[in-house]
Amino acid sequence: MFKQKSFNIYIIGIAVVLFSAVLLWWIIEDHYPGDVSLRIPGMDNRPKIEPRSDSVIVGEFFDTLSIIEEVVAGEWPRFRGAEFDNINKDTTALADSWDTTGPPVIWKVTLGEGYAGAAVKNGRVYIMDYNERRKADMLRCFSLKSGIELWRRWYYVDMKRNHGYSRTIPAVTDKYLVSIGPRSHVMCLNPVSGDLLWTIDLEKEYGIPGSEKGRITPDFYSGQCPLIDNEVAVIAPGGRALMIGVECATGKVLWKTPNPDSLRMSHGSILPMTLHGKRMYVYNAVGGVVGISAEGEDIGRMLWKTTEWSPATTAASPLFLGNNEIAVFGSYGAGGGKIRVEYDGSGYTAILTESHKAPEGIASDQQTPVLTGDYIWTVMPENAGTLKKQLVCFSRSDLKTAVWSSGKENRYGRGLGPYIVSGNKMFLLDDDANLFLFKLEGSSAAMISHSRITEGIEAWGPMAIAGRYLIMRDSRNLVCLNIGKN
Repeated sequence: MFKQKSFNIYIIGIAVVLFSAVLLWWIIEDHYPGDVSLRIPGMDNRPKIEPRSDSVIVGEFFDTLSIIEEVVAGEWPRFRGAEFDNINKDTTALADSWDTTGPPVIWKVTLGEGYAGAAVKNGRVYIMDYNERRKADMLRCFSLKSGIELWRRWYYVDMKRNHGYSRTIPAVTDKYLVSIGPRSHVMCLNPVSGDLLWTIDLEKEYGIPGSEKGRITPDFYSGQCPLIDNEVAVIAPGGRALMIGVECATGKVLWKTPNPDSLRMSHGSILPMTLHGKRMYVYNAVGGVVGISAEGEDIGRMLWKTTEWSPATTAASPLFLGNNEIAVFGSYGAGGGKIRVEYDGSGYTAILTESHKAPEGIASDQQTPVLTGDYIWTVMPENAGTLKKQLVCFSRSDLKTAVWSSGKENRYGRGLGPYIVSGNKMFLLDDDANLFLFKLEGSSAAMISHSRITEGIEAWGPMAIAGRYLIMRDSRNLVCLNIGKN
């Protein structure tokens, strides 16, 4: 008995020594798993952007996959469409309603996680995509009619998932296709062949070395959609140049807007507007809102700037209201505001005439509201008080008083999904890929039909309408629907 007891003590002692040794090795070698955080976009601790690799060769690889079988009618050439208003002007007749099965799905393609929307031109659908397995940022081209992938231009770039990857929309004309990747890599291609014309690494060219505040890619990767204007790519890097104009044919930088106030790239996009008869590029940067000359000998010159409107985060782009006024929006409760641009014959001045938090007036955390006539439509964010997550209409003359809302019994996800207008119809997609069809009647809207399109989540990418087709996505799937009349 004594021998057995001594043997047991001996075994226990060996086990304690072995356990202590393993524990000590584990601690010294730092084998603990990485921190796990609740995935609430924008509301958790923002992880740092993966350091840029100097070895990135933008647009290095090209795969030809198929040939287009037929060019079908319809186009959506850039963010917010041909006239920058998110309104489809095509005369193709669209269905007035659909049954419980919803609009027919023409094709569906699996993507990497993200929220990038599509551009459509000459029967081709272009979309940014990140392949996590291959660590590859891709510009992919599909047939609008069939969904067959025609080609892809891609390059290696290492990224950590930060609430998805891709979130921009390419800009396309008959001659040029321009894209911005998640880490601010710009490509210009031939839109038919996919031939690479030129590239820019905005971080390399316009970032401020050694300055964390000078890093130009936003916390949740690039959300700015490029603009092609008169065969010039217009992009807002922030950093060492607030805005640049690049000749699409050559890649030559034609003009640069100085950035003495160190304004930074936001998740919003540049929109052209005409104020006081002068065409200008309006951009809500991190740090302020600016108007840059878009024509004449002073193209690229800053015409006006205001830092009175400067939310920490902004994703929705400025909205032209007419009468030399602009609506602006901020995320995460910042709400909205109105800027009036004045001209005294020699110069411009921008004045913030009103501002309010999300529960006090028009707001949008992510999508840019749509103006139809005298009315502005938005889906209010989840921090907007009694109007949260509802489709709401405001008069453009009063951004604080709602004139119509869908009601608390009709809320749409978390208020982050896209919406698009065609004639008197509005298509609205909630976070869970439920598609709703409304008939707009002045300042009110009547829901006609609705259908669950996919079983996906985070259906946040802007939609596109091209002819009889509606292109939408959730976080993992790109879907083409036939919304035309039978």
